[in-house]
Amino acid sequence: MLIRRARDDDGSGVASVRLASWRSTYRGIVPDSFLDKMPSNEELWRKIAAGEEPNTGLLVCEDEDRIVGFACFGAPRPPHFGYSGELYAMYFLPEAIGKGYGRSIMIEAARALKRLGHADMMLWVMEENWRGRRFYEACGGSQIANSRQSFAIAGRTIFEVAYGFRPLPVAH
Repeated sequence: MLIRRARDDDGSGVASVRLASWRSTYRGIVPDSFLDKMPSNEELWRKIAAGEEPNTGLLVCEDEDRIVGFACFGAPRPPHFGYSGELYAMYFLPEAIGKGYGRSIMIEAARALKRLGHADMMLWVMEENWRGRRFYEACGGSQIANSRQSFAIAGRTIFEVAYGFRPLPVAH
């Protein structure tokens, strides 16, 4: 396993991981009609990988020269509950889950946030994503009180909650 900064040509691999992860993780939470036709957003991921999105970092996790996961992070979006950094997204191919890659890339993302001057971080997770919530709790995160918010996907209301990490989870 190798965790590294994303390069200009990683957009396609990151987009593929995101699609596969959403279709696996959120089946039963997000409507199938959305998941089955979900856009790849490859151009956005290419821009982020190329460093064209200010104050946004992107790390990829490789296994045998193939991108199997990624973490995207930066300054927090409102509401940020007093946290200085945010883990925007962390996704893995279904076959890469359970191998320790998630904890490793989370620590590296936290280290990168620390180098950028952030003392802590938050993230949003779908309320019904129990596997993800247990993972973040095992990494030292706590649900932020009164952080529940909602958004709509394909006519379904999806709720998410925020988790906070104070201090950053930077040690193995």
